[in-house]
Amino acid sequence: MTMPNKLKIVIYGAGAIGTTLAAWMTENDYDVSLLARREKVRLLKQQRINISKGNEQLIKDCKLKIIDHLDPNEHIDLVIITVKNFNLEQSSQEISEAIGSDTLILGLQNGVVNQEILPNYFTKVIYGIVNYNAWQSERKKSSNSLNWNVNINGPIILGTPHNRLQKESQQLVTLFSNFISCHMSKGFQDEAHAKLVANLGNAVTTVIGNSQHQASALIPLQRVLTRLTYEGVKTLKVAGFKESIAGPLPSWRVIMLSVYIPLIFTRSLFRKKLALIGRTSMANDILTKGVGISELHTINGYLLGLAKQHNVEVPYSESLYKFCQQRFSVFPFKAVTAQQLSDFLGRDPVQQHHE
Repeated sequence: MTMPNKLKIVIYGAGAIGTTLAAWMTENDYDVSLLARREKVRLLKQQRINISKGNEQLIKDCKLKIIDHLDPNEHIDLVIITVKNFNLEQSSQEISEAIGSDTLILGLQNGVVNQEILPNYFTKVIYGIVNYNAWQSERKKSSNSLNWNVNINGPIILGTPHNRLQKESQQLVTLFSNFISCHMSKGFQDEAHAKLVANLGNAVTTVIGNSQHQASALIPLQRVLTRLTYEGVKTLKVAGFKESIAGPLPSWRVIMLSVYIPLIFTRSLFRKKLALIGRTSMANDILTKGVGISELHTINGYLLGLAKQHNVEVPYSESLYKFCQQRFSVFPFKAVTAQQLSDFLGRDPVQQHHE
């Protein structure tokens, strides 16, 4: 594998992560193309990309190289696939049919379902955990810019389930480290499952219509997310996974004690964590389209399956999953308030006693 700035890179998927990564790489003089659906290509070719983190401008007026297909006759060193798991099978088939199975692949999907799909199509696959979320600001009709906001909650973590391709993984760490914190993990499955627990709240913020920063949402959301995270970590512990300290979660000790501590004592910590939550990819799928497929099954549903496999009782998580399934399937989608969600799920007896 050649030096990062000499690689021929294609990012497959022009969503939030794909577009922002393409902009960062372009600004760092990488040879990178962003592959988008044909209906988006014309628009993206006319736009320049801006990225902001709070009040800080990270990238301004970046012009991306946009393509709408893979050329079988063109050598590609690395394909970074950013489509979500529910589109991954079709995308992987299209990529392998176009350029074969031997190109190095980096899969950047939430969850671990990609580990079941990508090896069916490619011989060299590295997986990544993206600890930032990105969302697009409202665009003026006359503007030729796409403005993206990012919250960075931790490093990009790269690895494989069995610690293969370590040389290639380290070279990709070098590539990403030029613009964002990145490291390779030899305990990748622990990292990936800890990120799944962190992502359980995506369904919560989606079903309340991204109203998590309203003052009235603070207390009911603390009640909901505290219990949800507790059940997630309890499941991981029983299933034999180890704690990861790289992601956005508090320590497992704090999480496991949280349901026995009056919520008022952990409210300042929760408020800081809540402030970091922006618009998630699940919210983009449901709120933008009004209804449709989301990552609910591959995130919340996967952990429910893991809990069932290890006989862990997770009633709160089960109720949330069923509630979101129902709400996400009705068009047009109508959000509930944080208080309504909390009331529906009910108060956990232990939590209620300690509030």
